[in-house]
Amino acid sequence: MSDPTPAADPTLANRVTELEIMVMHMQADFQKVNSVVLEQQREIDALTKSLDRLGSKVDKLGEEPEKRDPVQERPPHY
Repeated sequence: MSDPTPAADPTLANRVTELEIMVMHMQADFQKVNSVVLEQQREIDALTKSLDRLGSKVDKLGEEPEKRDPVQERPPHY
């Protein structure tokens, strides 16, 4: 009786080799996607911090009284 191992069946050996190559490509693609996702998360974190700082500034601007002197202002028609 013949042994159905990959070495005995060239077609099966080729299919296994092709599958291994596909898995290697998928691993490389996964690593690339993972690095892109990590970079995007860093950018999102930085943008969130920036947005929080801007929100704080806007809140402070709303709390401060207006610092203008109506007597010193020129009318709009000048």
